[in-house]
Amino acid sequence: MAVRKKGIFFTATAIVLSIVIILSFKVYYGDRARDHNSAVSTRILTMNNFVKDAEQDLKNGIYIAGFRSFLSMQEKIADTGEYIPDVGSAFGELFLNGTIDGQGMGLMQDSTFTEWADRISIEAAKTGIKTSFKVNDIGISQSSPWRINIDVNINFTAEDIKGTSRWEKEQTLVQSIPIIGFEDPLYVINSLGRITNAIEITNLTPFVQGGDVGNLVMHMNGSLYIESASAPSYLMRLEGNLGNSSQGIESLANLQNFIAQGLGIEARSAVDYIYFGEQITNNHRINNTPYWFYIDEGHLEFYGAQNVTI
Repeated sequence: MAVRKKGIFFTATAIVLSIVIILSFKVYYGDRARDHNSAVSTRILTMNNFVKDAEQDLKNGIYIAGFRSFLSMQEKIADTGEYIPDVGSAFGELFLNGTIDGQGMGLMQDSTFTEWADRISIEAAKTGIKTSFKVNDIGISQSSPWRINIDVNINFTAEDIKGTSRWEKEQTLVQSIPIIGFEDPLYVINSLGRITNAIEITNLTPFVQGGDVGNLVMHMNGSLYIESASAPSYLMRLEGNLGNSSQGIESLANLQNFIAQGLGIEARSAVDYIYFGEQITNNHRINNTPYWFYIDEGHLEFYGAQNVTI
């Protein structure tokens, strides 16, 4: 009888020990699984945060590379005395490579979009993330008379080096750049590089009030700009295209600046794209303005000057 009791005791003890071992095993590996899942969740969260930050960094890079690309085209025009034949193509080359026709431009040093993306990849690698960027297409357009849109279609891949997560997407990033302060190439080319005129929006409307042409004269003196659907846009001006655009802008050329630089002037409408172009227009002198100041008949009403002609 005693032997049977001992057997039962040892059996119960073995069962208890087995349960303890099993439970300990489950707790140990359960903790390890939770730790693993927590680590994976942390890596995924890190990846998501990186992707959000990278997208904003890329947009910042588009703005900086884009802005400097336009400044570089202005510099090229000033250096060569020639317009940019294909602005879209020149912009793409500058934006990615920092060159025009293979010639490096100083303003693009360390500022191309390619270099910007490379810096993002270097920083990502420090956190254990591998990235790759492939630019599929670059587009520029005049989104308004005063702003240019840059559209960059890109394939962006980010992968955790431990293989816990991967993010891949094709998307189009858009940035808008103001043209305020950019030089108008029409003035640079047509003054042989002696005169520059920065694009600034006029605040002098109405130009004529009754018989008072004071605002018109100040507008002309500053060669300030106003929206005009009969005028070329800024992008068109870079190419020397004097056609019309729904996003067009125009100024009145202050010919006194040309006289001061020893440049000959003509008795033509002061509207910039007409004065610098070859249009034949019927022009009118305006009361209380310089002797050389004319406005073509088609613009008299636009400037409110139809009742102050001489």
